[in-house]
Amino acid sequence: MTMKLRLCFALIGILLGAFSNNIQAHLMAPNKGTLNFEPSGGYLVLSLPVSAFTHFDKNGDKALTFKEIKSQQKAMIQYITDSVYIKGNNQKTFLSGVMLAPQRSHSVNNNQIEQIVVIGKFLTSFKNGVSLHTSLLNNLTQNEKLTITTTVKGSNSKQIFTLNNSYSSHTLGE
Repeated sequence: MTMKLRLCFALIGILLGAFSNNIQAHLMAPNKGTLNFEPSGGYLVLSLPVSAFTHFDKNGDKALTFKEIKSQQKAMIQYITDSVYIKGNNQKTFLSGVMLAPQRSHSVNNNQIEQIVVIGKFLTSFKNGVSLHTSLLNNLTQNEKLTITTTVKGSNSKQIFTLNNSYSSHTLGE
């Protein structure tokens, strides 16, 4: 490899290293969600504020760190699984395959988590009149809301609705 090519790669590496620490992005916009149905079920992605998980704050500082989340990950997933379901024809279908993606704060203290992205699937297909229920929002402040966009594959319709600490269910329709 020529010396100029090596210097070029070195310069690119230095520039990438210098700027990569400053690049930050969210997996999903804060306090937003999507519920996308296809024939095999519905895929749910929610970006929840840490206030939805205050009872997992071990040291009581009203913040969550990666360490706190990691140490309680199984309990948090179980809490989410028990707290989110779709109801139709008097049958509840709970969220399955839940994964968590903590999102760091963009402020000075980036050890704290601002949002936790929840990803999971409902193993049921869409039917008119089903309703989405969650008790995850009980600890949200009065001003915190969760806006969810729902789509159904093969349909051009899109439904957008908002949930908060006092209104934690919504009936879906085409």
